[in-house]
Amino acid sequence: MALLRVANLRKSYNITKTQKQEVLKGVDIEFKSGDLVALLGESGCGKSTFINILGGLDTDYSGSVIIKGAFIRDFSEKEMDDYRKKKVGLIFQNYNLISHMNLLENVEIAMAVSDIVPEVRQERAMDLLKMVGLGSCARKMPNQLSGGQKQRVAIARSLANNPTIILADEPTGALDKNSADLVLKILRKIAESGKLVIIVTHSQKVASECGRVIKMEDGKIIEDRVENKIHIDSKRDKEVKPKSIKNKDVARLAFQNIKQTKGRSLLVSLGMSIGIAAVVLILCLSSGITSYVNSVYATNLESLQITAYKTLNTKFTTTELSNVEEIEGIDSITQSYLITDSSYIYGSEIGSIDNLTACYDDFSPSLLYGDAPSTSTEIMINETLASELTGGTSIISVIGNDFIVGYSGVTKTYTVTGIYDDSSNDASASNVYVTESGLISLYSTASTSVNRLYITVEDVTYVSAVASDLEALGFNVYQVDNSAETVLEYIDLGTNVLMGVSAISMVVSAIMIFIVLYISVAERTKEIGILRAIGARKSDIKRMFIFEAGILGLMAGIFGVGFCFALSCIVNIICSVTLGSTLISYNILYYLLGIVASVGISVLAGIAPAMRAADLDPVDSLRSE
Repeated sequence: MALLRVANLRKSYNITKTQKQEVLKGVDIEFKSGDLVALLGESGCGKSTFINILGGLDTDYSGSVIIKGAFIRDFSEKEMDDYRKKKVGLIFQNYNLISHMNLLENVEIAMAVSDIVPEVRQERAMDLLKMVGLGSCARKMPNQLSGGQKQRVAIARSLANNPTIILADEPTGALDKNSADLVLKILRKIAESGKLVIIVTHSQKVASECGRVIKMEDGKIIEDRVENKIHIDSKRDKEVKPKSIKNKDVARLAFQNIKQTKGRSLLVSLGMSIGIAAVVLILCLSSGITSYVNSVYATNLESLQITAYKTLNTKFTTTELSNVEEIEGIDSITQSYLITDSSYIYGSEIGSIDNLTACYDDFSPSLLYGDAPSTSTEIMINETLASELTGGTSIISVIGNDFIVGYSGVTKTYTVTGIYDDSSNDASASNVYVTESGLISLYSTASTSVNRLYITVEDVTYVSAVASDLEALGFNVYQVDNSAETVLEYIDLGTNVLMGVSAISMVVSAIMIFIVLYISVAERTKEIGILRAIGARKSDIKRMFIFEAGILGLMAGIFGVGFCFALSCIVNIICSVTLGSTLISYNILYYLLGIVASVGISVLAGIAPAMRAADLDPVDSLRSE
């Protein structure tokens, strides 16, 4: 039974939109295992096109190519990749070795894309190099070899996955006589091992060494004759079972490619690291300054306090009080009381008090004159009411005088102990503070209901969030001293502006990576063709370039974080000496965020070049120089 059968194979190339050139014109032929075939013909007769189709590199044809009963043309893209990986070994006239890999790696690469474990592939690659007489040269680079030696490496690579078919395109065309004879001897031994070997050649001398000679002319087979008998050796080569390449091997290939252009790669990574360093530094600086502001204002109790109340001082329900207690960032809550419909008698003056409020040690307004009330019979009034009582002159004279308060038919005499600086929303009203006991004694405890909350937050960074949460629950809020919040707002504004500038730098860096990878695709077009020819899938090529972008991003992230850390240390030492405090935090999360962002942006920038590389045509890529 034939191993490989070709039926009515036709292939045309488009010369213009309306004109085609037919290269193969209905080829019909069969090959069996153990054949050593010479494919003769003049240049342009269709030999190389025929080999590319048999090797699965060119799928744009009509007719049938059948291997062991399976129609190659019906293969999916994955099956076609597996066909090139498992069934076919290609040998090229110009060797097509990867220049930045040594001989052992050039042979191993065929097994690397097939996910053969490293130990097995290294052992097999060395065995194959020994078989072609190059075991002692395994660590040499391709540019250190003669043409004949390069061709023998190419033969070793073609055998790496133990394929069924070996296709050699002019393997002796550029070799001297001795090297050509040695290559032919090796190919003959391969055929004797039971493999199908097809050699494209112009040479009658090469043809005379083969078992079967096929002559092509003008896209057709005009002669098919048996030249010599090939004796097949029953001993079989060790079986290799290729699979898909693993990410670690793709990453290794990507890293080798970066090493080849380490100067350019280093410059790109350093360029991007500037943006990463700026972003991380700004985040750390913002965090550090925020902590510094928090520490500065930590002793200023008023900057941590919020007063919460409802319209017309509506009494709070139990549910509302429970909701407030659940707000994050609150350190303590003092429940208090406010009376809005009381009156006063001061000497001959009679008037109304707009807000009669209980005060506490931690929640007392700033005094202008006198002292805060400390007993149930003491009171302090705001500057507005003091002016009203004295006609605006010598307001301090009210201190020490009696002040009678009436509420709901009850009157109580208090002594004015102080005048305070009213910074509340109702500063223009007549406002009075008494102790909690002094307020409750004015009316029955049973009728007392909470309608005011004095809240202390954990630190100034929570002020805005707690105020927003209170407003969302339907409370009105005000703060005596909100200077800390103003400072934090300016810090946030500055951070956002600087982050925007840094983001632009990172975008520029991403464009640099995009361009560099596109250049890399152009420079490595032939290498991509080689990888596709030995079975690498489009997804493998794509992953290789995406990994390369990721490695560049990782390098940039590490450099950027390193720069940030070094600069932070220097600035913090200076600040410790001059301010007695550090201003830049060493936040490991920001460092990790910088590295992750760098890798992510780089990978995104690498997607388009990676897709471009994956879509390259293998045949066209192999012709690239």
